[in-house]
Amino acid sequence: MTLRMEAVASQLPEVVAAYRDGLAAMEAGLAAAGEAFTGWAAAAEASDAAIRAAMAEDPRPYALSMREPVDALFDAPPPGPVTVVSADGSSIEPDRFAPVQCFVINIGAVAFPYGVPGEVLLQSRPIVGPRDAPGGVGEDSGADDRTGNWGVNLQRDARELFTAAILAQERTAHGPVVLLLDGTVFPWDLDSRQVRADVREDARQRTQEALDLVALCGDGVSMGAYISGSRSGDVVTSLRALEPVDNGLSWPPTDGLFFRRLLGEGQRSAIFRAQSERGSRVEKLFSPAHQICFFYLRAGADDARVELPHWATSPAQVERLHSTLIDQCRRAGGYPRALQEAHEQADNAVGDRQLFGRLLETAAGRQGLFAMAG
Repeated sequence: MTLRMEAVASQLPEVVAAYRDGLAAMEAGLAAAGEAFTGWAAAAEASDAAIRAAMAEDPRPYALSMREPVDALFDAPPPGPVTVVSADGSSIEPDRFAPVQCFVINIGAVAFPYGVPGEVLLQSRPIVGPRDAPGGVGEDSGADDRTGNWGVNLQRDARELFTAAILAQERTAHGPVVLLLDGTVFPWDLDSRQVRADVREDARQRTQEALDLVALCGDGVSMGAYISGSRSGDVVTSLRALEPVDNGLSWPPTDGLFFRRLLGEGQRSAIFRAQSERGSRVEKLFSPAHQICFFYLRAGADDARVELPHWATSPAQVERLHSTLIDQCRRAGGYPRALQEAHEQADNAVGDRQLFGRLLETAAGRQGLFAMAG
């Protein structure tokens, strides 16, 4: 049956009106958030202490200030000579009806030199697994769970970071490097009890090695994880914590909506320290130097959150990251070019998935294994 557009059209005005009314109600909340923001900047140490106290028993993510005034806004410096590297991954999940429970992780990697020596790199590398016999399960896996305990997404994210780290280290021979990731710095499934412990540990080790490797490169390498249209609300949560009385205002639900009023084209916010119950669990697996920090960036219509490890927050590293991100977005219609190209290298088309299914059936059949009857 086709979608009845006349029925859809009749309901749209009510939905649009509700959204419009919500935006209007948020104006007072945005004003209150702005006042709290100004107060935070004027008394950063006392405000941070108040935020910590208010959030002590609250699992929600929040933010603390760093060395920059929280209300500071920074224009993008002009881009300089740099190699931009990135890696992205895609995966084909195991098919429970296939003759063998098998997955594919495809890691795409790119390098683009701008004003420095070196060749353009566009490549991809598939990894097929698992390489061990079935049997291990995650601590919280259900009795019928035969695939999720391999942590395919976790393995993919850890390999993305590791691949990009190796590439960044190699390209330092040609000059400054900016390493870009799509999404968060840490693979957050590192704390998922549904994934086998040995898989989590392997991903943790890869992540640790990758971060250590890039950190050892020093100020010559900048690193940032770009989150387009982020729905995070760490800063807004901290601003609400500074309000001692619940005044019933409609506060902005995300940091992006708050910073949209502040940031001009190409500008970034101050750097904040990310704090959360889950983040603390994951960060405890690593060196304190890898603590996650972040800033917000206005690139065209996008209010992006950019995460970076604490060791990557020196003024030189942040300026290089900032200028490179804006330059990359201008080169590719509003989204960093290196991230777009890495995604293209990694992407699995529908035809690829179907072909993999046929290849798996053929390889399994040669060894006497056949698909389950449907």
